[in-house]
Amino acid sequence: MKTVHGSFVVTRCGNVMLTQAYGPWNRECVDSLVLDYRQKSIDMHGSKWGDIVVLEGESLLIPDAESLLTERLSAVHHLGLSHLALVLESSLVKSTTRNQLEVVYRQTGVDFSFFETYEEARTWLIHQGYTLDEVEERTHFAKAKQHCQ
Repeated sequence: MKTVHGSFVVTRCGNVMLTQAYGPWNRECVDSLVLDYRQKSIDMHGSKWGDIVVLEGESLLIPDAESLLTERLSAVHHLGLSHLALVLESSLVKSTTRNQLEVVYRQTGVDFSFFETYEEARTWLIHQGYTLDEVEERTHFAKAKQHCQ
């Protein structure tokens, strides 16, 4: 088995998933993300939900991880993921990341947009009709902070 490159923290906050993703990512990391994400989002399958993904570090996917992510996002879109906000604020390779992820997300059917800050992404999803549980949101960022230490 190959070593996992990249990591993530995923939390459900109301009808929004929060994903803190630390790259670069390989297929093994995407596999782990998919399993964790599915477990935490399963109660929302069949209804509409959104996601905010905060990209950290060298936020790039190697080719086999990119194709797996595209495949899995397309499947999750059919289960209810409708809107995705991508935050590039902490990405070390913003333009390359944006170009790569535009290709990935265009293939999935999910409505997506890029933002410089978390607050901009959060505001966009709220305007789309989503609600965030503020207690879970704070818990998510506390877990993400510990993850970095």
